[in-house]
Amino acid sequence: MRRLAILLGLLAGVILIGTAWYDLVEGFGLVDALYQAVTTITTVGFQEVHPLDTSGRLFTIVYILGGVGLLFYTATAVVETVVVGELAKELGLRRSNRKVRSMERHFVICGYGRVGREIAHELSIRDEAFVIIDRNERTLATAEHPKSVVVRGDATEEATLRAAGIERARALIAAADSDVENTYIVLTARALNPDLFIVGRAGSEPAERRLESAGANRVVSPYRIGGRRMALAAVQPMLMDVMDTLMESTTTDQGRVLAEIVVEDEAAALAGRTILDVFPPDSGLQVLGIERGPRGIEIGPRGNTILAVGDRIMVYGESEALEHLSAATSQGVRSVVHPG
Repeated sequence: MRRLAILLGLLAGVILIGTAWYDLVEGFGLVDALYQAVTTITTVGFQEVHPLDTSGRLFTIVYILGGVGLLFYTATAVVETVVVGELAKELGLRRSNRKVRSMERHFVICGYGRVGREIAHELSIRDEAFVIIDRNERTLATAEHPKSVVVRGDATEEATLRAAGIERARALIAAADSDVENTYIVLTARALNPDLFIVGRAGSEPAERRLESAGANRVVSPYRIGGRRMALAAVQPMLMDVMDTLMESTTTDQGRVLAEIVVEDEAAALAGRTILDVFPPDSGLQVLGIERGPRGIEIGPRGNTILAVGDRIMVYGESEALEHLSAATSQGVRSVVHPG
C-alpha cells in the first residue's frame, strides 16, 4: 500500500508537470493543458489540442517516454494490490479453515494483545495447538507459532468462534483488553459449547463476578496476580524462585513434567485407592496437591488419602513414570508439557 501511494503521487506529479508546461509554455489554457497532458500520458491517440512548436514536441517525446512507463507501472501495482492481495487473503483464509477443521482438543485465544501474546508463548513452548482470534490484521501478522492458526474477526460473534473450532476446543481464553468484550466472549462461547473450559481475563472485581456469572470456569486478574507476585518477591523471594524454577524445569528438561491427573471413572484403576498406593516413593512421581470439588486444593496430601471420582491431582516427576501411569490406569492426564 505504501508503494502504491508513492506511485499514485508520482503519477499525479507528472500530470501536473505536463499541465503546467502546456499551459504556461504552450499557452493552451488550464483545461486544454490538462486534457493534453492526460491524453498524451494515456496514449489514447487523439491529436494535439493546439499545434505544437519544436520545444513542445521535444517535451512531449520526453513526457511520453517517462509518463507512459510510470502509468503502466502504477496500473500494475493497483492490480497487484487489489486483485492479487485479495486472492492471497482468500487463499490464506481457506488454508486456515482447513487447519482449524483438522484440530481437536485445542485452545482458543481471544485477543492478541500483551496478555494474549504471553498466553500464546506459554502454550507454544508446551507444544500445544491453539487458534488466535483478533480483529487487527497487523497484530495477527506478528503471530508466528508452530502449532497456531489465526482467525481474523470479532470473538463475540458466533461465526468467528465457530471458525476457530469452538465445538471441538479443549479450552477458551478470553484475553481481550475490554472487560465487557470478555464477558460477551464467555457468554457466546458457553452457549456454543456447554462443556468448554473457559478462562476469562478481568480488570476489576465487578468484572470478575460478571465473568463468573457468564460461565467462566476460572477468572484471572493480571493486575491482582502481578501485585501479588511483586509483594511475594519482596517478602518471600525464595518462594517465587522455587515456583519459577519448577515451571522452567518442565519446559527445558524433557525428562521432567508438571502434570494434572483427573480421576474420571469409578471403574478405572485410581478411584478407591490411596495416594501412597498409587504413588509410592519409588514411583518417580510426587504429589504436590489435590483438588476435591468445593473443598479447594489440599497441598501435600497425606499418603492415606483415598482417591475419588472427580479428584484432580497435581504431580511432578519423571515423564516416563507419568506415561506408564496413564497407560496402566486409563486416566486423563493433562500435562503442562508433553513428555519427550
